Amino acid sequence: MADATFVSRRDNAFREFPPASAQLAVIIPFYGDLTVWVRKEETGWQFPTSTRRSGETILEVAKRELWDSARIIASRLDLLGAIRSTDPKPSTSYVYMCEVRHVPWAYEIPEGVAEVGVFTRTPKPLTSDFSQVVLDAALRARRTGLR
Repeated sequence: MADATFVSRRDNAFREFPPASAQLAVIIPFYGDLTVWVRKEETGWQFPTSTRRSGETILEVAKRELWDSARIIASRLDLLGAIRSTDPKPSTSYVYMCEVRHVPWAYEIPEGVAEVGVFTRTPKPLTSDFSQVVLDAALRARRTGLR
């Protein structure tokens, strides 16, 4: 995501990004103080991320992707904000965060996923430079009690 900006849901400018405008959902799962990352085949580490399918709400996309990429079911997803990207074409991504009580290591790794990992620090290499920006926003939100 080259040319991208993050807008917190607490920012007045967030109104410009209604849920219907979001084509992509990015989810930042926390397992205690650790973050859950996914490395898909032949890419770097990233948070669970998926595009909207016909008829899905952006929240349904987020829930589906958590399961499809990491076999996680979150009881609650908190909207963190939106990412507006202009390259290669304008798009909006909604960013959610959640608390995870159980990381299902016993399950098979989902198809297309090379690894699922929990980390205290940002793993390298990242698929997108923007992952660190949304992680920092999520960590700030956790410290200030976003709900």
